[in-house]
Amino acid sequence: MLAAGLLVQCSPDATNASAESSVPVKIQLMTSLPIIWGEGASMQNILAGKTSPALIYAHWQDNYDITAVDSFEALDDSGTDIVLLAQPPAMAPADIAAVDSWVRAGGKAIIFTDPMLLWPTDLPLGDRRRPLASGLLSPLLAHWGLELQAPDEAGSGAVELEFSGATILTAGIGTFKILPQQLTNRDECILSTANVMASCQIGKGRAIILADADFLNDALWSDAGNRGDKDDGGDARGLTDIFIADLRDGG
Repeated sequence: MLAAGLLVQCSPDATNASAESSVPVKIQLMTSLPIIWGEGASMQNILAGKTSPALIYAHWQDNYDITAVDSFEALDDSGTDIVLLAQPPAMAPADIAAVDSWVRAGGKAIIFTDPMLLWPTDLPLGDRRRPLASGLLSPLLAHWGLELQAPDEAGSGAVELEFSGATILTAGIGTFKILPQQLTNRDECILSTANVMASCQIGKGRAIILADADFLNDALWSDAGNRGDKDDGGDARGLTDIFIADLRDGG
C-alpha cells in the first residue's frame, strides 16, 4: 500500500459544503459509474423503484442539489454551481466545449478521471452500462495544460492517499503531467505531491482534478454497511465535500 501526502494548499479541511448555507450547492453530474441506479439497472427496475443509489451518490443527494445529466447543452442557463465529471462516458465534442467555455467564464468543476479503473462489474464487454475503463478526457485536459498518465507499478495496486482532512483507500491511481504552455494559454495548474491531483485556474473559473475514480466505490470502504458512520469510508464522502467547499468558498 502506498501512502501519498497531498499538497495542503489544493484543498482546505473537510467541511459540509451545504451546512453553512441555506441554499444547497447545485451540481450537474455526468458519470459512467454505476452509482445512480446500481449495477446493471434496467428501465423497468428504475420505474418500479427497485434500484438504490450507491453510498456516495446517496450522500450527494442528502447534501447537495445534484442532477445527473447526459448532456451539457443547457449548462449556461441552468444556474449550476459545480460541474462534476466522475469517470464520464465518452463526451460529445459539443459537451466538452460547453464545459470548457462555462469554466472559462467563471464556472467551477470537479473531475475524477481514472486511467485504470478497477471497478468490478459483471456486465459483458461492449455493454454501454459498463463503467469506462479508462478516462477519455484527454482533449479537455490537454486544452487545460494537463496529461493524464497511467499508474506505475507502485500506484497500480491498493493506494492510501492522505489529504488535509481526509484519507481515502483506492486502487490503480494515475498521475498528471504539466504540458508545455502555449503562448496564448494563460491557464495554470498546480500539482499535488505525487502528481495525483491538480488544482487549476482556467480563465475566470477553477477546476479540481483527481486522477482516480475507484475511491467512490463503497466496496473499498470498511464501513460501507453503515451510511451514517464517517470513519474510514466516510473519508471518501468527506473528500468530495472538501473539494465542493473549496470551490464554493474560494470564489
